[in-house]
Amino acid sequence: MKKILILPSFERSVKFLSMKERKQLAKSLEVFNNFVLTGKTSSGLRFKKINHDKYEFRVTIRLRIIVKGEGDVFYLVLVGSHDQVKKYLKNFR
Repeated sequence: MKKILILPSFERSVKFLSMKERKQLAKSLEVFNNFVLTGKTSSGLRFKKINHDKYEFRVTIRLRIIVKGEGDVFYLVLVGSHDQVKKYLKNFR
């Protein structure tokens, strides 16, 4: 059974979101949880592989979540803008 774990870096990045963005994040995380449990994705999630063990999915047009996959575990790493995602990927290839 697949699991979702939250890393401290993800929790820190959530602190910088507005209340509206947090509500949108909660909805996206529900959709992601459903995807992990059933294996079926909705078109709005836009779940895609970035590199060998990292994935991203969308919260809004401007907000993305980075997920690292290891075996049956998905680690929520970061929520941020495209620029923040690029900066993260540059540092952690």
